[in-house]
Amino acid sequence: MRGTVRVVTIALMLVLLAGSFGCTKPGTRDGKLSGGELKILSHSMTVHEFTGGAPQSSAVVIGRAQNVSNVTIRFAMIAVNFYDKNGKFIAKASAIKENLGPGEVWDFSVKTVGPDAWKIISYDIAASTRQ
Repeated sequence: MRGTVRVVTIALMLVLLAGSFGCTKPGTRDGKLSGGELKILSHSMTVHEFTGGAPQSSAVVIGRAQNVSNVTIRFAMIAVNFYDKNGKFIAKASAIKENLGPGEVWDFSVKTVGPDAWKIISYDIAASTRQ
């Protein structure tokens, strides 16, 4: 019984200690985002099939994103996953921009090239930032 009380007491002390150090999430300052916010304003996709020596095709997503925060975004990324008509994943690609100032607009282009890119009919897109 005495050993069980000791284990429970130590466990409670560890929980309290961990709680006192983990009050904010990583990448935050006083619970507020410190990395800036990137908003995708518009985007569209085109698909091109090439003929020639190698059977290559491409899909390109172009668009605009804006830093809607009041801090410079040190590292911004637009990531795109490409899918065929059955929703099967075909490829992923991304575009990166460094030092995007407050209010600044970024015209991005995300491209994938390969023998199956002509099959792409849909995509999903996401923006992320890192300080």
